[in-house]
Amino acid sequence: MSDCSAASLPRVVVVEDNPGDVRLVEDGVAAAAELDLQIIKSGRAAIERLTSLDGGDQREHPDLILLDLNLPGRSGFDVLRAVRTETDFRDVPVVVVSSSRNRDDIARVYELSGNAYVTKPSDPDDYIEMIAAVVDFWVESANRSTPHG
Repeated sequence: MSDCSAASLPRVVVVEDNPGDVRLVEDGVAAAAELDLQIIKSGRAAIERLTSLDGGDQREHPDLILLDLNLPGRSGFDVLRAVRTETDFRDVPVVVVSSSRNRDDIARVYELSGNAYVTKPSDPDDYIEMIAAVVDFWVESANRSTPHG
């Protein structure tokens, strides 16, 4: 195993309560890049964790947040609102990964300043490929020009 510190790797925070979806996200991330992956399993825990982080500490700064909408405790909408209004991470891309195809849900994500909305594929291989593509774009491409990474 490499002695490379997790602090030097791009950090992806995943807010997802379904263990099967967490496994698919882990597989998709592994296919895309070596990352510091943090899993948070409820909306309430995500808000508590993200609002408690010090935005000036580069070791804690996420490079990407992958967010489900249907979470225990607080909804993904609540988490997105908190990220955009109560944290030091207003610049961090938030990609909602949801099974909902409801146009009102999609519109609300963008109204709350979500960066992208993707629907969870039903096929596990497609799910893994979608996560790999999302991570590749938002971490490897989009974040190259941001000052925090």
